[in-house]
Amino acid sequence: MALPFRAFTIKHSGLVNRIITEVGLTPAFDPKAPPSPLPSLVPTSALWDTGATGTALTPSVVSKLGLIPTGMAIVGHAGGSSPSNTYLVNLYLPNNVAIAGVPVTECAETAQFGAIVGMDIICEGDFAVTNVARQTWFSFCVPSIRGIDYVQELNKVVFAGVGRNEPCPCGQRDAQGKRVKFKRCHGR
Repeated sequence: MALPFRAFTIKHSGLVNRIITEVGLTPAFDPKAPPSPLPSLVPTSALWDTGATGTALTPSVVSKLGLIPTGMAIVGHAGGSSPSNTYLVNLYLPNNVAIAGVPVTECAETAQFGAIVGMDIICEGDFAVTNVARQTWFSFCVPSIRGIDYVQELNKVVFAGVGRNEPCPCGQRDAQGKRVKFKRCHGR
């Protein structure tokens, strides 16, 4: 299903060592033909985990949602691997970023969060974490809108005002010892 462009940014006044956001969950339904009445939204905290292949829910969140297993999967985790029930949910991220029909597995119960947002969701869009002035900013948008190349952005600042045919300020030399033109070095 094609998603409309949606995005959110969360700012922390300090550096954080993990990204946790509030999310909402419902049992899966087709947003184009919603049931009546709509299922109640179950809120929980979610850990964004780039090391997790898929999204997962704790048993207490599964219970609150009243989910019925759709199958089983073998899930790899820090303790090895184990069989896990699978479910289908609709996921509601901050700022009305919604993703329908997300397959999830069950993970171990934890007091810090009720869900893990894995790479299955992260890969649907652009995911960025920046730490400027001792503040952590986390941004996410779906669908992906552009590639981010920090080397290219840095080069624009470092080499601002250098002409394409001027010697590259980095000092690079060719096989004969001549300075390389900017356009053949960092100006690509």
